[in-house]
Amino acid sequence: MNCSSRQWSTITQHRHGSVLVVHLNRPDQLNAINRTMREDLRQVFDQAGHDDEVSALVLAATGRAFCAGHDIKELLTLSPAEANAVMLEIGSLYRAIRAFPKPLVSALNGLTLGGGAALALFSDSRLASPEFELGFPEIDRGLVSALAPWLLGLFMPQAIAHQIVLSGARLSAEHCGQIGLVDATVSRDELFSRSLSAALMLAKKPQAAFSLMKSRFATVTEAGFLEALQAGATMQELARAQRG
Repeated sequence: MNCSSRQWSTITQHRHGSVLVVHLNRPDQLNAINRTMREDLRQVFDQAGHDDEVSALVLAATGRAFCAGHDIKELLTLSPAEANAVMLEIGSLYRAIRAFPKPLVSALNGLTLGGGAALALFSDSRLASPEFELGFPEIDRGLVSALAPWLLGLFMPQAIAHQIVLSGARLSAEHCGQIGLVDATVSRDELFSRSLSAALMLAKKPQAAFSLMKSRFATVTEAGFLEALQAGATMQELARAQRG
């Protein structure tokens, strides 16, 4: 199925040549990821990965935020059984992104928190506007981000990841550039065109070799990824029980 022919309720998409451009599209909720968006994104990554007419994907967002993370209002209302189901959905989405065999570039236009930060850091390349901020604020909501120590640990020493996660601090675009979390900071007006150029540049690489190298990177980090997902389910249950 040509993925550009599908209509979605929480994302929009269009083709720019062979590059599929996907926008998170819940701007009034700062593009927070609810259950529908998780499934929409999972399907679009799966379909784009198998669409021969798609050479790369640019992930962007409408409004003033890239993504404020998984929808906290939704998460805090779930029963234990529903929360476990959501953790499985989150794992399925992240697996689909890690398995995506083509270039993935994130155009980070603003606030990028929690699960939104994970979307960005799973990308092959990240470009940010000056308004971009990244953080893992779950701790301030009585939630746990078990994925964050592992994911940040792929980019930096554990001591720095430790400080970022436990403080819940937001990091500026400049700071993220200094520690390797974004590849470049560009003006908001240039963000899309520069992200598209980055995707096209990566798409020129030999496709088979590119896909195999992405698969290799996923393989060597798989044990930590799976452990983080399992820990996330367990720790969220403990945090929920302690909140009463």
